[in-house]
Amino acid sequence: MTLTLLGEYSDRKLKMDAGKCLNNFSIEPLKEPKGFIKVIQWILAIFAFATTTSVDTFLTVTARGCSDAIMEKVDIAYPFDIQNSYFTTPLCNRTSNPDGTKVYLLEGSRSSAEFYVFFGVMVFLYCIAALVVYLFFEELYRRSNVWSIVDFVISAVITLLWLVSSSAWAQGLVNLKYYTDLNKCGLFKTITTCSTDNCVQTEFPNFGSLNASVIFGFLNMLVWGGNLWFLYKETPWFQNRSEGTPQGTGGLPEGDPQRI
Repeated sequence: MTLTLLGEYSDRKLKMDAGKCLNNFSIEPLKEPKGFIKVIQWILAIFAFATTTSVDTFLTVTARGCSDAIMEKVDIAYPFDIQNSYFTTPLCNRTSNPDGTKVYLLEGSRSSAEFYVFFGVMVFLYCIAALVVYLFFEELYRRSNVWSIVDFVISAVITLLWLVSSSAWAQGLVNLKYYTDLNKCGLFKTITTCSTDNCVQTEFPNFGSLNASVIFGFLNMLVWGGNLWFLYKETPWFQNRSEGTPQGTGGLPEGDPQRI
């Protein structure tokens, strides 16, 4: 009997809490800079990690020193640990050595790519959480200084980490392009049979999507950095300074802190 009453009480409380949340829902925050910029940040985060993980390209190598040359294909995909990718030599006269010898590519960019994608996903989730607070708990957000300060500090950290992760991934992409150009990185020179078989790379990976991912990373940094001003205006630091500045002496007029 007691358990039944407790269950009914819990159900009623959950329904009341859900109804209260729905009653507090408002799209007004989306009309303010902090709201609609958060939607833009959410979209840009998706583009940042999606353009990185969706890449599926390849390179091909063959030989020009014989008529029975074999073409080898090496797949390149996220997380770009190409040091585990290989092609088989010799590329000529394979009948004498059908199994051949595996030649691995020199170096990948796994760590920078995974960090960039992980951070992009975390930002994506944070944007969802922030939008829930804006839309359902805006009154609490404005009433409590803690929410605005936490939002500002987290956004400042995210801005810095966008710079760090984008810079690391940009360098990782440079390395990836270098080590998938087998002539430029000197891999062919380390293969004994290539001196006689005249090994050549006939196809190069298409990194257009990865170029876009780096651009989205730095664009995210700029958008998050720009939004810091609007979040700062929500904090008590800005409000206390505004209240302490007399009107008519260059002080800001009272009103919505989200005004530009």
